[in-house]
Amino acid sequence: MNHFQKFQDAINIDQEQANTFVVEPDINYFVGNTPHGGYLMAIMHKALTNVLPHSTAISSSVQYLDRIEAKPITLEVDVFKISKGSSSGIVKIIQDDRVCSTFTGTCSDFHHMKGFDGLEKPLPKIINERKQDEYVSLNYDEITKGFTPSFIHQLECSIHPDHVWWKRDKDSDNSNHDARCSAYLKMEGGLPDQFCLSFYSDILPPVVCNKYGALGWVPTITLTTHIRQLPSTEYIYADFVASDINKGYFEQDCNLWDLNGNLVASSRQLTRILKSEEKLSK
Repeated sequence: MNHFQKFQDAINIDQEQANTFVVEPDINYFVGNTPHGGYLMAIMHKALTNVLPHSTAISSSVQYLDRIEAKPITLEVDVFKISKGSSSGIVKIIQDDRVCSTFTGTCSDFHHMKGFDGLEKPLPKIINERKQDEYVSLNYDEITKGFTPSFIHQLECSIHPDHVWWKRDKDSDNSNHDARCSAYLKMEGGLPDQFCLSFYSDILPPVVCNKYGALGWVPTITLTTHIRQLPSTEYIYADFVASDINKGYFEQDCNLWDLNGNLVASSRQLTRILKSEEKLSK
C-alpha cells in the first residue's frame, strides 16, 4: 500500500451518531506513545467536513489541551453556521471523559470560490540554493537508534542541508544557524488533499533545534492553519521559521507550496520549550 492510501486509511473515522465519530489512532502516526499533532488535526478536519456541507476547512485553529493515549477517541461535532458559501463548527476530541483537543474551522469549496488574485507569495529563495537531490532524509537514528518518530516513516521528507542539525558534531556551535527548517514532502500515490495539508502543517521538527540542538519534547500548544488552494504536484515544499522566544514559548510560521509555485497552505503555532531556562540559559 502506498503512503497516500495508508494515510487515508489512518484518518478513516466511524460514525456513531449524526455528529459523533470514533477512531482508534494509528500508531504509525505517533510521536512516542502519543498521536502526532498534525495527524490529529487531519482527523478532526475530516470529522468536521463529514458533518458540514462544504469540503475543505480553509481556516482552522486547534487547541491541544491534554495528552491522548494509544486507545480509541470520540469526536463530537457542533455546528455553528451553515450558509451558501461557507459553514463553520467545532470538533472536540474526547478520551476518558476528558476534552483533549478542539478544532474550530470554517469550511468552503474551492471550485465555487471566485475573486481577484494578487499579492502572490512566491517560493522562498532558499529553494534555489541547493538541488533537490542534495536534501537529506529526516532520520534521527544517528542520535539514537529508533529515535525517528514513526509518523516520519509514513512519507518522504528531505531536509535542506543547512537545517540538518542532528548530523552536526555534538560540540558544534549552532548559534549562527537560523531557527528554520525547509523540506521537500511527498506521500507517494496521490496528490495531497486537504487532510494531507493539515498533517503537513505540523510535520517538521521544531525549528529552534536548528539553532540550539536537541531540546527534547517541544509540545505544540495551539496551531492555526489556512488552506489556500489544493496542490497540483505530489511534492510539497515546506518552509518553517521562528524568530522570537519569550519565556520559553515561541511562534513557528509555516508556508507550503506545490512545485508549480502555488502557495497551498500556511500555519502558525505556539510552542513551548520545556525547562527552557535550564536548556538554553548557558
